[in-house]
Amino acid sequence: MKRTLVFLLLGPVLGALGFVAVAVIASGEIHGDYGEGCAISFMFSLIVSAIAGPIDGLQAYAMPISLRAPLTAVVGGAVAVGLLLHVDANLGNAATPLRLLVRAAVIGALFAGVCSLLSNNYSVKAANSASSRDPLS
Repeated sequence: MKRTLVFLLLGPVLGALGFVAVAVIASGEIHGDYGEGCAISFMFSLIVSAIAGPIDGLQAYAMPISLRAPLTAVVGGAVAVGLLLHVDANLGNAATPLRLLVRAAVIGALFAGVCSLLSNNYSVKAANSASSRDPLS
């Protein structure tokens, strides 16, 4: 339940904030008309989170968090780039600029990796290691 909430609530918010940060850095000044871009990036991030969350959940059974977070980040970046290429192809754009693909990959990878780290159940490992050290149990 925690993983679903983190990926589907926090992930899109981080994606929208990442969009605003990149837009402000690229333009050099703060404008008040980022609303439409935030809404679009929120929806893109929601789709990326909906794909990366279950993959992270499946990896949780077989991998420690030190391996799972980078792999989930790679999945998030790949899904973000694939989604951007799909939308551009459907709109009739023949070639998407590389700078947009890199930005989408970095933002998707960052928020998917952060969501993976935040959704990890750190107390389970501590409880299992404490019970394995107790000779009476």
